[in-house]
Amino acid sequence: MGYFNPNLDEVNFKLYEPNELLKPYVHSYWIVQKKEFHQVKSYKVLSDASMGFAINFASPYSSTINKNIFTCSHKFTIDGITKYPSYLQFDKELYIIGVRFKTAGAYVFYEEDMDSFLDKNTHFKNSETWPLDTLYNALMQTNGIKERITIIEAFLIKKLQNSKKQNAPWTFTLIQKVIEKKGDISLESLCTDFNISIRQLERTFKKEVGMSPKIYIRIIRMRYAKELLSKLKVESLTTTAHETGFFDQAHFTREFKFFMSETPKNYYKNKLSMVQQSNFKKFSKELD
Repeated sequence: MGYFNPNLDEVNFKLYEPNELLKPYVHSYWIVQKKEFHQVKSYKVLSDASMGFAINFASPYSSTINKNIFTCSHKFTIDGITKYPSYLQFDKELYIIGVRFKTAGAYVFYEEDMDSFLDKNTHFKNSETWPLDTLYNALMQTNGIKERITIIEAFLIKKLQNSKKQNAPWTFTLIQKVIEKKGDISLESLCTDFNISIRQLERTFKKEVGMSPKIYIRIIRMRYAKELLSKLKVESLTTTAHETGFFDQAHFTREFKFFMSETPKNYYKNKLSMVQQSNFKKFSKELD
């Protein structure tokens, strides 16, 4: 997770890996838990072009995406795919277990088109294909986190086995290549490597991921830029811009602000302050 983040620590954030059968589709399970808040707390969650769902065992909370506020007052909430940062707000007892799918991993589990979940949090309703009430009742029979994750996994495995949908044979390999290239790759190059057309690539991404491949590539590039800045060993913004494939600092700053809702300089400054306050490591350098 990189440098110590006191914001995550104070809500006892934990990640758990899925079993081998679900690994191609599920990135991880996450848990946040806190008995009480003395004031309203807001947590910024950056996009990674994936979606998931959250199971709430405590009080309602809210999520803001692109200035739209969603009240999450139900037991199950779908966290839709988005290119924007999400801001989660809590003010009462907190206990959430979340399922985070890999990019395109949710496609085989849902009947809906992936772009129908774009840029919003949605009430995840009980249905014949998603018997969520049965799942919730089973989860309430135990308090152990690992036991609850085991129950969720059994539920997802059954959904996977009953699914009539399949990802394109090249989807996950192509996505992995974009990640390996840190977003510094063109659509034309991807199409050549995987022997597909631009139209086929765009159509498949819209159907299986919920956004265009061009947006996805930009998100991955920005996540790499964020990682570089998070290391706090950056010589200058111009250097970081060039390392992430931008011609100049101005373009890099505009792109960073679009996806991160803050400038790279402010992000670096906030990360530096956070690390210094946590006493995790001493840094004194300001970014020019």
